[in-house]
Amino acid sequence: MHYTSTIPGCLILAAVLFVSGGQNPDESLAFSSDRGLFLNQEGRSAPGPFGCTIIMARKDGLVLVGNNEDRNNPQTTVSIVPASEKYYGRIVFGYADGPFQGGVNDQGLFIDANSVRSAGWEPDTAKPTCSWMLMMTLLATCASCEDVKAFFEQYNVPALDLARFPVADRSGASMVVEYAQGRVQFVTSERWYQIATNFIMSNVKEGTIPCWRYRTADSMLSKAKTLDVALIRDVLEATHQEGGALTVYSNVYDLKQGIVYLYKLRDFEECVVMNLCDELKKGERRLELPSLFADDEDSPGKRQ
Repeated sequence: MHYTSTIPGCLILAAVLFVSGGQNPDESLAFSSDRGLFLNQEGRSAPGPFGCTIIMARKDGLVLVGNNEDRNNPQTTVSIVPASEKYYGRIVFGYADGPFQGGVNDQGLFIDANSVRSAGWEPDTAKPTCSWMLMMTLLATCASCEDVKAFFEQYNVPALDLARFPVADRSGASMVVEYAQGRVQFVTSERWYQIATNFIMSNVKEGTIPCWRYRTADSMLSKAKTLDVALIRDVLEATHQEGGALTVYSNVYDLKQGIVYLYKLRDFEECVVMNLCDELKKGERRLELPSLFADDEDSPGKRQ
């Protein structure tokens, strides 16, 4: 892992039980109550004063994803699970009480979630219901947007009542999975970028975007001539939140290169750069996210 506090424009995701590479991807998760905007033990998302802004972009040979994680809880974590014979390796970001909010796997697949008001989700009686921890299952078993789409087409996913799921892969494909108008929708974009915040796009009438963060990101991206990490970082900084939906960490994923640029607590000057391949080689573990930064008392960067 590389630590630095001087990367200009660098952008954007206690021993505990871990998901063993040979197990069902959610088999060892019973220790977590997973409360909040994120998925709970029943696979549903719970309401709360949360936000989250996600940008998925492809241009100039790059595929970048940016994420602001908004929740007033600084107890953030990073879970690292190497690949096994059955499951892909993955790095997942979250909280001590809900460790699997979003992340990336070794196939270059990204997934996260936005909380929404109840979408009126109803199960399809012809489908079985997903009873596993959704985020870890998708990252462990899916390699592309098409794989994720096939999963949602095969299973009822109760989490769609109070959440929508932005997904991107290293090919540049992206979509947002949401429930609207009585069925699961797979929303894509004809532009080189796609933005996801906390409303159901399928229900939006033309010209009535109800979120200032979406409008801000759209304005900045639509004027950009090139795509790079600095652009995504600037968009995340412009859309970060204060108050009850505090932005507690931000990350930018380079899906082609397997690099994650990580920020904490709205400080976009100090950046931790994580190489997915290198981190997975170090073995299965969970870290307190603040400990990765040099200003934390227990930071390995500070001890160097």
